Formats: sequence, structure tokens, C-alpha cells
Amino acid sequence: MLIYDTLISYDDDLEMIPWLAEAWTVSADGMSVTFTIREGATWHDGTALTPADVKFTFDHHKAAPADANYWSLLQHTTTITVSGQVVTVVFDEPFTFAVDNLGSMHLLPKHIREGVAADAAVWDDATNVTAHIGSGPFKFVSRTPSEFIQMERNDDWWGPDNPYVGQLPNIESLRIDVVLGQDARILAMRSGEADTERYEVFGAYVNSILNAPELQLVTGVVSQWDYVLGFNTTVAPFDDPDVRDAIALGIDRQELINIGRLGFGTPTNSCIPAEFFPAYFDNDGAFPTQDIDAAIDLLNDTYTDGDEDGFFDDLDFDLWVLSWDDISVATGTGIKLQLAKIGIDCNVKVMDDGPMYEGIYAEPRAFIAYEMSHGYSAVPDHVWWRMHSDNIVDWGDNCYGLSDTAVDTHLDDFVGATPATIAAAARQVQLDCLEHKPFIPLFLSDDTHAMRAEWVNFTTPPGGPFTSFNPRAMVFMYDSGLVTEPPTGVDWVLVIGIGAGALIVGVIVTYLFMKKK
Repeated sequence: MLIYDTLISYDDDLEMIPWLAEAWTVSADGMSVTFTIREGATWHDGTALTPADVKFTFDHHKAAPADANYWSLLQHTTTITVSGQVVTVVFDEPFTFAVDNLGSMHLLPKHIREGVAADAAVWDDATNVTAHIGSGPFKFVSRTPSEFIQMERNDDWWGPDNPYVGQLPNIESLRIDVVLGQDARILAMRSGEADTERYEVFGAYVNSILNAPELQLVTGVVSQWDYVLGFNTTVAPFDDPDVRDAIALGIDRQELINIGRLGFGTPTNSCIPAEFFPAYFDNDGAFPTQDIDAAIDLLNDTYTDGDEDGFFDDLDFDLWVLSWDDISVATGTGIKLQLAKIGIDCNVKVMDDGPMYEGIYAEPRAFIAYEMSHGYSAVPDHVWWRMHSDNIVDWGDNCYGLSDTAVDTHLDDFVGATPATIAAAARQVQLDCLEHKPFIPLFLSDDTHAMRAEWVNFTTPPGGPFTSFNPRAMVFMYDSGLVTEPPTGVDWVLVIGIGAGALIVGVIVTYLFMKKK
């Protein structure tokens, strides 16, 4: 995000703003998108960035292996053309979020990448600086895999000419170190070796931050991490809709937040939650609140407790949770306790990410049920790759096994909607999820981030170190000279976002050579 620019970015309300594209338009039929590319931008090696680079980036990803980001979307492009500063992309069918998706692709330099395969080994060569040339606010300097990456400010960046930025980054040098273990990362921050860490603070470590005078806990808004309870609907007991309905009635979201997130969470009751996508949420698609008696009554129609152990026969299963995510593990324990109240027995099975993801996303599906978080993008297209039976996008295969023609049609209508039809289409998708319940929304993890106490982040929500939606956060980070004493409260909020596949154990961020503009 810091080395490579995109065509668009997002403001503090996740509304699109111009970035390398100064403007864009969508045709009335939704079949074509045009981007007007900013003049005067350059790559880190001084070469001019032109619309030909934008076209190359789209073509490059379209010809990449099928698991590449945006590959599925680009297969629906018929022509990509350049005229002056304008790039026009024509699709074979409308796509609601085309501007968001095309505009979020990190642009690649044609003069370096042309003729080299997208999956060539050179792009992973940590010693090849040329292979990592972008146009963003920071330049790649060096990297040792599993240890660190070093960046420096790009003093030729076009940001000062953008009214949404207006300056170069305040940070002149940036280093990200890989540090394994939350204790080690907290110690590095307390000692001044690091200024913040990339991931949220989990579990009881929140109190460790609150009790450390050198640190501050930054929190206050929901993050992009959506914890859900997902089912393999093709196998027992979750091939029975009544079981999924009963579990939905047995869930107390606030209790799960208290158990799994120490209260730092926001309940979600829809597959398109109001807390993250207020413009698309419809209350008709809201999941029910906890009703233990109703859940037991529903199961009593089919299941019995023959051995009188307090659990219905045949209603026991393994619930997979993610080993490195304390929130996932603790929330799984909370689910076990809640389901016991309605006569369902589950065994919380802690899984490392490799076998867990393989068991969930690869055929044949090996899981029965899982609980962990999925990451949102700035638009709610996640429902398509969660529930569509024909989804082939990497990380988006329909692991739940839901295969319903009507649902597929409604999802296609949603991602192909016009501004006039999008609200109705979003409502229908939420109704479909409520009816079939391939997964149950639980909560959004509220951001809890540790920083050195002297740091003040003047970037408003959703800004913060490494947020997925706002690279301005790093541009506007200020040094300790702007405050006379450490903050006394939780006054600044950060929303930290990462790619759905970026599951690193932990990283530490060190800022060097700060200077206020």
C-alpha cells in the first residue's frame, strides 16, 4: 500500500476519493468505466507513469494465474483502451463495484514488468530493488524475509499536488520488523525499539498496554474483521436447516464479545452489517436475538436425548478455531458454552492456519463448522464470494456448500446492480442469508492498537498505521514534538486493515527520522 499506488483511495467515511485517477465515470448501462489519470506522476526510478501503465496492470492481472487478486473480475473485461490520459475498461456484463475494484489494484510499471510472468520468481527476490519499484509515498530499500523490510520516503511523490493529501509523508524512513510473540512486541514498544505494531492487541494483553506508562491503547471504532460461525451445509448435522436455525437462536453476541474480545467488539446481525455498511443494511435481514426456549423447541421436533446426558443425540461436532488468533479461540469457547444451553455439544478444536484453511477452502471440504474472522473490503462484495455456488475466486470459494439457484441469481443481481437497484438487491441478499444461514454473523472486532504514548495520530477514522483503506494515515503521522505530555485517554481511533490472506504472526513498526512539515 505504501510502495504501490492505486487509482482511487478512500476518505474517512470510506467514500472514494481521487488518487492516481483524478476522475472516473461509469456508463449508464454499467458496462464501461473510464479513469482520467493524473499527469506528472513518476515511478520510483524516475520514469513517467502513464495511462499505458494502468492498462498494462489490468492486462497483467487478467493474464495472471487464476488465484490472483481481481482475476475473476478481469475475465469479464472485453476491451481495455487508452486515449490521451483516459483509460476505458469495457465489461461483458455490469459490475456494481467495478470502480472500487479496478481502482484498488496496485499499479505496476510496464517498463519493468512487461514480458515477465506474473508469478515469476523475480517478484519474490528480496535483493532485487528494481523488482519492487512502485509510485507510492515510500520506496523499497531492502528486505530480509521473515526479519524486516526497510522503506524510505519518496520525495518525488505526487501527493503534494493532490488536494486530498497536499504534502509528502512526515516520516522519512520506515522499517517493519517481524517479532514473534505479543510479549516480545510489547517489550520492544516499551523500550522504545518500536513505535507501534501492525496487528490488534488480543485478550489479556489489552490490560498490559493500559498498565504500561510508555504506551497508549488506541481504540474506539470497529475494525474490518468480521467474526462468523460457518457451517458445512453438505454434511450432518448442518445439512438440516433446523439445526442452523436453532444455533442462530442460541447465540448471545454480546456475551461472545465479552468472552472473546473482553468487550471490545460490536455485535453484527446481518451478512451486510449496518456497523460497516450502513447504506446497504436492511433490518429485514437481521438475525434473531437469543431465544433458548425457541431453539430447544425447534430441535425437539426431530432430535432426542436418548442417554439423558443433557445433549441431543447426533448433535455433536468439532468446531475449528484459529490457533494464533486469541479472539477466535476464546470466542469458540463462548460458543461451546452457549450451545450447551440448547442441548448441542461441540468440541472446540484449535487449528493452525495451514490445515485449517486447507480444510475449509479446498475440495473436498474437511470441516464441519468453524469460527474465525473474515476481512471486509470497502464494499460489501464479500457476500458473493461467501454464498455463490459458482465462485472461483481465491479465498472466496463457497466453503459452506450452499447451492441454490435463486440465491445465485440474487447475488448476481447484487453485484450487477445499478445505483437505482442496489438497495433492493442488497436487501434480498440479506434475506437469503437469513433464510439459509450458511454462516451466522457474530461481531466486528473493535480496534485495540498499541502505540508509544508520545505518538499522536491526527488522521481521523479510519486512519492508522497500515489501515487497508487510507494510506494517508502514514502520510499524516506526526512526531512527539506536537504534544507536551502523553495522552490521558483513548482519543484517537485507528482502523487497521490487511489483505484477507495476510496472516503473519506479528510485526513491529519502527519510525525513524520524524519531521513535521
